[in-house]
Amino acid sequence: MRRLAGGIVPAAALLLAGCNVGPDFVSPSPQVPVGWTPASLSPPAYARSRAEAREIDAAWWQSFHDPTLTWLVTSVEQGNPDLEEATSRIAETREQRRVAYAGFWPTLDAQASDTRLRISENSPFAAIAGGAASATAAQPNAAAGLPLSTGPKPSFTIYQAGFDAAWELDLFGRTRRGVEAAEADIRSAERQLDNARLSLRAEAARAYLELRGLQARQQIARRSLGLQRDNAQLTRSRYTAGFATEVDVANADALVASTESTLPQFDTQVTQAMNRLSRLLGQEPGTLRDRLSTPEAIPPVPPAVAIGLPLETIRRRPDVAAAEAALAAQTARIGVATAQLYPTLRINGSIGLQSGNTVNLFETASRFFSIGPALIIPLFEGGRLRAQIRLEEARQRTAAIAWRRTVLDALHEVENALAAYYGDQGRRDGLRRQVVAARRASNLARTRFTAGLGTFLEVLDADRTRLSAELAVAESSAAVSTDLVAVYKALGGGWEPVPAPPAGGA
Repeated sequence: MRRLAGGIVPAAALLLAGCNVGPDFVSPSPQVPVGWTPASLSPPAYARSRAEAREIDAAWWQSFHDPTLTWLVTSVEQGNPDLEEATSRIAETREQRRVAYAGFWPTLDAQASDTRLRISENSPFAAIAGGAASATAAQPNAAAGLPLSTGPKPSFTIYQAGFDAAWELDLFGRTRRGVEAAEADIRSAERQLDNARLSLRAEAARAYLELRGLQARQQIARRSLGLQRDNAQLTRSRYTAGFATEVDVANADALVASTESTLPQFDTQVTQAMNRLSRLLGQEPGTLRDRLSTPEAIPPVPPAVAIGLPLETIRRRPDVAAAEAALAAQTARIGVATAQLYPTLRINGSIGLQSGNTVNLFETASRFFSIGPALIIPLFEGGRLRAQIRLEEARQRTAAIAWRRTVLDALHEVENALAAYYGDQGRRDGLRRQVVAARRASNLARTRFTAGLGTFLEVLDADRTRLSAELAVAESSAAVSTDLVAVYKALGGGWEPVPAPPAGGA
């Protein structure tokens, strides 16, 4: 046995250096422009904050100079269920790699059996079985002083205990391709975690900016309500003095009621925005109320935004890297399927004890062993093996299309985000000019009405226009800031690879 094993092990070592069938993965080269479109780097004159083709800042949230925003973005990863799910996915893929690696090692099983056999009396093995069974039965009979049993005994029992081992040599790379696919799956899961972190930080910043925009509009409505109540009181006084009509009083009261009706809506939206932030932080509803209930100004955008170059964006975006890793994994699985077409070489071995009764099962004479190679060549599988190869090739084409789509989406996302950023800046500046004019018109209308030179309808229309413009400029200012967050997210900024949790035990 030792001589046989000594010859097989070196041969197995040589066979382990076999080839890998199937295609080798080649990282695709994205077809991207050298620079961004002129509309991105040369925006209209109304866009005061412009893009610059220089390296982006990973900590983009600091450009808003808002301590609360910085705290939220840097704290949002703690206890977030979405990140926990992505982290669990990494652990899952790592265990899958352990499963794939196990194919390199032999298997060893302990076994014990008690088997009752009956061989056909017409079988050529009947005489052998009968002789073995007779000898087995003769031992206890002789010990008891009984006559020896003679004649064929086609029924007998075999008792066996020992170890079975098997080792499949990876001649054509099926196991190696499986490990390659598993490692690519790990890379894909890690980049998906990075993408989840990027999206989570952007979502936290967007939710915070929307909250500040809602609070600004809420404050505007409350200030306007105070002015409208003063106007209503003034109108009633003038009505009592005979300088205003009952219609003027009714219109003033209607405007007050209209503005009052908007306050509960703002209260609801502010509460929901706070709860959305609590959800992102993995906390219970209402936990951030004390910290965020005091209104703060909408964080302004910086005068310049670094956007780098298109190729840098593609390299930075974790969703592109995840798609490439998924393509690599699927390419390796073609090799796994292709290897099924080739012969399989196994080395099987058994060692243990075997006897026809339990009396002498543990004697030296009951020892047995077997060892030897087994070559399995697939001849007919009903087309299953080649269909599996075609299936994996189709999946690879799908993964390649998904990668190209991800690259294309990334480029469009940046351009569209910049277009929205520039356009909302122009809208915001126009609304600011409207607010200046509306406030002037409101003051003039009120002065004319107080002096008896104008009607209350002029005051009413001017107040409505001013309130609408002030609410619109607050909403637009928040939109500009959230647009910048979308730009940074599209650029793939705001994350740095963090080592995933360590794998579990062997």
